[in-house]
Amino acid sequence: MSDTATSRHPLSPKAGTHHQIHNAMLAVARWGLRGVISKRPLRPATGLAVLSLCSLAFAPAHALSCLPHDVARTYEQAAQSDKTYIVVHGTLTFDESRLPKTDWQNQQKTPPDTLIPARLEGKSLTRKGFVARFSRPIMFNVQCLGPWCASAKSGTDYLAFLRRTGAPSGLGATGQSASGVSYQLDINACGGMGFAAPSKEVLETVVDCFRGGPCKPQR
Repeated sequence: MSDTATSRHPLSPKAGTHHQIHNAMLAVARWGLRGVISKRPLRPATGLAVLSLCSLAFAPAHALSCLPHDVARTYEQAAQSDKTYIVVHGTLTFDESRLPKTDWQNQQKTPPDTLIPARLEGKSLTRKGFVARFSRPIMFNVQCLGPWCASAKSGTDYLAFLRRTGAPSGLGATGQSASGVSYQLDINACGGMGFAAPSKEVLETVVDCFRGGPCKPQR
């Protein structure tokens, strides 16, 4: 879809941040737990909102514990953000060789963010559903929380909450249109703002949320 068509259906805001014991508590803060557009009045953000997508349980085994990756919860967090988002359903392609790798002998060296040029081909969400054509480069941010990194496979069908950004410094025009609008998809070990191989139910739920219908997160 064109930039003009896309801008009619952005995702709008109010959010927060979080990080692990030591580095983990700061990583969540950078995970982009931010927003979606909604024509409904947005509730003020709460301190608990950013904790709902992923909780950290650092038991003796140092395990990462996540809440269910729920599309209604993600939509609400996006809608409460101070950022602008659009929702796109399509095929994500990128260079898998650029995915972050954990050095278990030197975990602190694992980068919290790995930016990978990508392309998303599909349809963006409107009041009529996923009908507006979307075909363009985006920036794919694969995030790590300590040794726990998001996993992804090129060519996968994705439901993506794309955060509208400017051209990142040093990245040139990658992911940027002629109008200067660019988008970024942030995923993390608990899911983040993308849903790989979304079910029909997940797609229907996000459409209902966008239209102001039932949008209740799982408990």
